[in-house]
Amino acid sequence: MARMRRIQIVIDPQLDDRLEREAAARRMSKSALVRDCVERGLASEPFDNGLWKLSGMFPEAEPIEDLDTVLYGPISEKAWPSSTPRSGSPKR
Repeated sequence: MARMRRIQIVIDPQLDDRLEREAAARRMSKSALVRDCVERGLASEPFDNGLWKLSGMFPEAEPIEDLDTVLYGPISEKAWPSSTPRSGSPKR
């Protein structure tokens, strides 16, 4: 068996109770049951939300340097006056 790595997880007491009962019913340790459940729960392939299929869909499109400006427009002096202290800036 490969060398194991110790990790720490936090679960609520009800789940821990269920885990303990199930491990006892299967005559295995809680750690072994957790490993088994994680192994079955994780897909063999990495998660794919399908967004990579969009890559290359518009080859003529130019990269956007400032997406916020494209979506929301430029920041106006009225919306953000230079005398307004920004978050995290020292008070003037």
